[in-house]
Amino acid sequence: MSDVEKLDLNLLSVFLEVYRLKSITLASESLGMTQPGVSGALKRLQAQLGTDLFIREGRGITPTNAAMQLALRVEPALDGITSAVSTLKQFDNQQHHVFRILVNEIGLTKLQPLVEKDDTLGNISIEFNMVPSNEEDLLQSLSMQQADLAIDIHYPQVNGYMNQQVIEDELVLIAKKGHPRIDGSVTEAQYYHEKHITFRMRRSRLYTADYFTKSPIQQRKVSSECDSLMTMCVLVSGSDCVGSTSRDFANQFAERFQLQVLDQPFEVLPMKQYMIWHKRTDLNPAHQWLRTKIQQYMTSSQSR
Repeated sequence: MSDVEKLDLNLLSVFLEVYRLKSITLASESLGMTQPGVSGALKRLQAQLGTDLFIREGRGITPTNAAMQLALRVEPALDGITSAVSTLKQFDNQQHHVFRILVNEIGLTKLQPLVEKDDTLGNISIEFNMVPSNEEDLLQSLSMQQADLAIDIHYPQVNGYMNQQVIEDELVLIAKKGHPRIDGSVTEAQYYHEKHITFRMRRSRLYTADYFTKSPIQQRKVSSECDSLMTMCVLVSGSDCVGSTSRDFANQFAERFQLQVLDQPFEVLPMKQYMIWHKRTDLNPAHQWLRTKIQQYMTSSQSR
């Protein structure tokens, strides 16, 4: 039997993690191995294949053409094996397990109260953290299993990751009740006349009003820019400024902050929220249970 036929699947798993993360340090953290252990595994694999898989470039490493070809062929096969094995394991919510979810502000205000009230979780805990401000950090968190799932308004179009739409909403305008010039509706002229509290989305770095309108809108009078929708609600409720957010979020806090929820004076695009996860967990029973739970939470909260 040749050396290639004797290849250890563990070596290939190490190789793929280094290939995905482009870093021995990050791969060692993800795999729970030491850096020398990861380096040793790569050396054994390179010796068996008779070719270099990575080359040093600056302070990092770059895959060779041989590594790219190997990953292209091996990754689907190993993912298939992982999925096949994981489906044999039954998920029991009476066994203690902690799920970690990266989520935006809209998702957090929906999900956290529902999780706290859910008496069907058994010994399962669900923890939330804010979604990273850049896509690379989000993908790395999922790949290194620092997070099980992410929820955001746009999903990365990258191989190896899955997504599923969980809700669809729309962009609305908010103004305080008793506003001196706005009562129940707003015209385009009024929209540009008023000062705005703007919200810049974390990953796209665009304002919500620019991202979810079908046609480009003109420059607005900006009173303040914030990175929290809750802060926007507070500022709008205490001033004559207006702001833009999702209808569901606005309705959730309209009474608390004494806000009017108004249609935008422009044609708007749907605001879709997506679950995002790593492909290797797609058929995992525990992960399927989690995705079903989140879908139920999001659907039930929107229907209220």
